[in-house]
Amino acid sequence: MGQSSRAQCVGREHGTAWWGVGAAPRGGPGEVAIRYIGSRVLQAFVTLVLLMVILFVATRAAGDPALLILPADATPEQIQMARERIGTDRSYIEQFGIFVRDMATLNFGRSIAYREPVVDLIGPRIIASLKLHFASLLLILVTAFPLGVYAATHRGRFVDHLVRLVAALSQAAPGFWVGLVLMAIFSVKLGWLPAGGIGTGGIESWKHYVLPTITASLLLIASLTRLLRSSMLETLDSEFVKLARAKGVSETGVVWVHVLRNAMLPIMTFMAIWIGTAVSGSVVVEVVFDWPGIGAMFVDSIGTRDFPVIQAVVGLVAVSVLTANLIVDLLYAVVDPRIRLVATNL
Repeated sequence: MGQSSRAQCVGREHGTAWWGVGAAPRGGPGEVAIRYIGSRVLQAFVTLVLLMVILFVATRAAGDPALLILPADATPEQIQMARERIGTDRSYIEQFGIFVRDMATLNFGRSIAYREPVVDLIGPRIIASLKLHFASLLLILVTAFPLGVYAATHRGRFVDHLVRLVAALSQAAPGFWVGLVLMAIFSVKLGWLPAGGIGTGGIESWKHYVLPTITASLLLIASLTRLLRSSMLETLDSEFVKLARAKGVSETGVVWVHVLRNAMLPIMTFMAIWIGTAVSGSVVVEVVFDWPGIGAMFVDSIGTRDFPVIQAVVGLVAVSVLTANLIVDLLYAVVDPRIRLVATNL
């Protein structure tokens, strides 16, 4: 009998497959954790390389930026000089090597449209967008978690139905419409809040954050509330919850310690996806409220084929998404160690 056949027989005897799925993890807990982290980091690196290739090809396939920045009656000599200045006269392999090197060193070059260093151009806009995203995240956490937990623990009651109805309506309302309605009521009619801008940075600038933050957060609050409610309802019916109650654990401890922790896996996935959609989702908010963020600038760069800016924004977003997903994968193993054990056996 060959080695492969003997392995299959041993696997059948112990109720496991011969390739190791379902088998006990090799090594101690430290070795298992190292293998798990290493596999996730390797996956993130491979994904980043593929994204860089796709980004490079997509920006070059959009057209020749030299023709865009020059007048229609430009001579062939002027077009060639513009290509040499931009760097598009070189081979694609050379361009890709320079592209990878510059992305790794955060040297994004100069904007074709604005003719300024890309870092100086997008730096203040990234900070402005991060301020808005941080305010939105804070509002999401302080509203969605209490609403989701309360609706799950009061299933079938009036509050539960009300929360679900408001969440459904919030998910159906377009972001630009919500922003315009809020602006018409609180800025134009009542005059309580400014209609746009980021403010001068003083203590009164908080008023500029209210309407954009609500507009950017409403859909996410509704989605997270419904997701948390359904996840907690599924966990509340688990046997370990009944055991905790039988042992005399208070209902507060059962809900906020045992149930909420086990219901966090889909929530962490949702938050990782939110980081990826933050830039695209903020475009509408930044345009409606004249917010000087990176989303609106990204759209303008696509229209002008300003590929240094496009590459910088997409590259930074890709790294942010991969980092967020890597952190979530590692947190999965902390919240539920069974994920770490299964993943290292695959």
